[in-house]
Amino acid sequence: MKQDGHDNFFYAFDFSHQAVSVLKNNAKYDPSKCHAFVHDLSLDAAIDEIEPESLDVITLIFVLSALSPNRQAIAIAKLARLLKPGGVILFRDYGKYDLTQLRFKKDRLLDEDFYVRGDGTCVYYFTQEKVSELFGDFEKLDLKIDTRLLVNRKRKLQMHRVWLQGKFKKL
Repeated sequence: MKQDGHDNFFYAFDFSHQAVSVLKNNAKYDPSKCHAFVHDLSLDAAIDEIEPESLDVITLIFVLSALSPNRQAIAIAKLARLLKPGGVILFRDYGKYDLTQLRFKKDRLLDEDFYVRGDGTCVYYFTQEKVSELFGDFEKLDLKIDTRLLVNRKRKLQMHRVWLQGKFKKL
């Protein structure tokens, strides 16, 4: 976690006790460089383990899609309080019309672009407009759609994947 002469400290949290335990039990986990803890971003509770306005960068990689659409803005507001002015959120998540969305049966639809998987977890598929709206209090540095055609030659499958990726600066 030390790179180019810089000492970085990382925070990592997940709502799953098991996920946090896996990280903490990894031989490379160093509590002097990283603090991992359990927190449910979808709840109103503050993230007490991190000082307000203390973070330079937050990564949100396939996080917001797991939250109910009516909790996504609340989660972003909670995270914004942790960022220093000028701090950045790096976002990557599922895009509308991703192969996994198109495979869902109608009985899995909970709300517009929001589905329940077979294991009971939920997933939301974003549009650029929705992401721009959610990060409306930030300066949009970048927001793009990443489309990929993945081919499984052995099974003769073509998989059209869609993700959204963005970079947003706290004002």
